Amino acid sequence: MSARPVAPADVLGSDSGLPEHISQRPGDDLFEIVASVVACVMFIGLIVLLVGVFISPMVWIAGTGVFVFCAGLSWLLGKTPAGQRSTARAQRAEAEQRADAAEAAIRAAQKKQDALAMEEERRAYEAVRTLEQAVHQLLKDAPRHGTPQHEAIAFCLSRAGLARDPRLRAEAERLARRHIAVDERLLCIAQSTPGSGRARPALLILSDRGAAVADGGMAYRFSPAPQDMIDVPHTEAGQLLVGELVFTFFDNPQLRIALAARAQAAEISPSDKAAGRPEGRLIRTARDAELVAVDWMRYLGFTDASATPVGADEGIDVLAARAVAQVKMEGSPTSRPVVQQLHGVASAQKKKAVFFSLAGYTPPAFDWASRHDIALFQYDLQGTPTPINPPAQQLIQTATAHPATPGSSTPHTNPGLSPGLPPSPSPAGKPHEAEFIRCAQHAGLRVETLHDIAQAVVTEQRATMVLLQQRFFLTRAEARRVLEALEQLGLVSAPAANGRRTVTTAALTPDQE
Repeated sequence: MSARPVAPADVLGSDSGLPEHISQRPGDDLFEIVASVVACVMFIGLIVLLVGVFISPMVWIAGTGVFVFCAGLSWLLGKTPAGQRSTARAQRAEAEQRADAAEAAIRAAQKKQDALAMEEERRAYEAVRTLEQAVHQLLKDAPRHGTPQHEAIAFCLSRAGLARDPRLRAEAERLARRHIAVDERLLCIAQSTPGSGRARPALLILSDRGAAVADGGMAYRFSPAPQDMIDVPHTEAGQLLVGELVFTFFDNPQLRIALAARAQAAEISPSDKAAGRPEGRLIRTARDAELVAVDWMRYLGFTDASATPVGADEGIDVLAARAVAQVKMEGSPTSRPVVQQLHGVASAQKKKAVFFSLAGYTPPAFDWASRHDIALFQYDLQGTPTPINPPAQQLIQTATAHPATPGSSTPHTNPGLSPGLPPSPSPAGKPHEAEFIRCAQHAGLRVETLHDIAQAVVTEQRATMVLLQQRFFLTRAEARRVLEALEQLGLVSAPAANGRRTVTTAALTPDQE
């Protein structure tokens, strides 16, 4: 048989320099047997050689001779083509074993790395989920907008484990009154890491629109930026830097949650979006009245309006970039000097002046405000203001023509005006309209409220204080003023000797309606 030509794969080596394939030739099996026998004899000769050292020189010589002969024979066999092929196959097998071992090690390392990555991803996901749940719970439990600040402060102190320190609570309330607006939502109160030379840690109040810091005798407003928040990798610790002050997440665990909740709280904060027509809101305190004024200012187009903190505010209760407003919750009508004071502040700041009053305004205040473009509104305890002079009417008409809510297709109704009343009551209109407005101001009521009372009195043909007190929830003094207003309008008679009044008309005239 002729020898098979050597293929290129037989002689070209891989990266290890060995042939890719070594073919099995005839006689290679016999060579393997002979080589194995020679190796066994050589091993026996080595044993005899070692034993002969201790037994006899002749045994040692015999063993040495056998070992040398077999070693030489193995060398000669390795030089033959069959020996070279056998050596190449052995080297190739050894190289493959090393490659398999290296590949197995790589797979094991990759598997371990994948397992570590999956574990880290799982922990990160669990941390995010835990933080999201904590943020959701905080936003659910935290006091809502309009909650009195002392209640919100008590809640935040209890979550931070600081509620037992009355001095700290007083400091937090003082800081909030000075630098936190009444309509901000408090999220967290934290103390700074004690520093060298500090007798007392600094105090931080975090809200949905900013923060306030009290450091010793200094108190100031602060807006956390992303670069002020530093996370420590692979730990639950972190830092919020306020100048040289350091608030750590580890010492203040609620701080991390509050910082994460701040973005979500700001998204639903009414000050960060255009406002639609406000819904009715029961007014119980002066702060409630201020928050109602804030809602209506945003509806009127001053979308950045916010209530000012309690304290020295120059008579300004609501502040916006283009307007200022004052809110009065008093039993007597607002006088002209008070309106003039607001006008002075607004003129100095080059802003629009808006006034909200529960009891209405005196005639001099009405006339002066109308001449100086000051919008006057009168609100009731249900939180609905009524525009009572031309500048206020202009604001309402602008808000109605250009709704503040983007994409709204439903036109706004004119707030504070019932369907039966003229759309723009003012002294410049019909004589009866001006008289109706004047009587409503004198009684300390909204125009629509006086209209409703008049309609009820004429319909039931009764003009008693009991009717007014029970039907419209008026006090005795308010009911008396309403009866006097109805008398001036000619709808009821003067009181008789027994104090009773009679209704003098069977129905309201079109002008009165």
